Amino acid sequence: MALNTNNDPLMCKCFPTSLARPALNWFKNLAQGSIASFQDLCDKFISQYYGNKRSAKDVSSFFTMKQHKDEQLQAFLTWFNLVKSMVMECHPSITVQAFKLAMNRGTPFHTSLVVNTSKTMDELNERVDGFVHLEEEEAANARKMSIISTEEKSKAKIRQKQAQPQRQTS
Repeated sequence: MALNTNNDPLMCKCFPTSLARPALNWFKNLAQGSIASFQDLCDKFISQYYGNKRSAKDVSSFFTMKQHKDEQLQAFLTWFNLVKSMVMECHPSITVQAFKLAMNRGTPFHTSLVVNTSKTMDELNERVDGFVHLEEEEAANARKMSIISTEEKSKAKIRQKQAQPQRQTS
């Protein structure tokens, strides 16, 4: 398509192949003959879907973020990376600093960041991976302990019932 940018009819014919359901329905419902050029089609499309445009964020977006008290590290990283993808031109050291400030204080990962700060998001992501595995293992161990505790409680109830003298009915 890059070689045919001056071919309006071809551009207009190929345009709908890039659309999904709602946008494709919009395209199919355009009145026949209502498009004079590819630029006209682009303008109509933009005016139709302008409200769906995500606005770019600035660096200050990072500094309003906070990890929730019980939020898992992986979930927070996913959210942080989503915001990062919308921030235009941010120096890596600022991104790392913002991530560190957003973390819950006193967690093992936050302590690790304070002691040995990462310089890039790639370094930070590698360190997050290790702590995510640690969180997952701790959660799995907690589930196992909960199951064992539940089993022990039910066994204790059974032993208690067995230890009670049985009433005899005549």
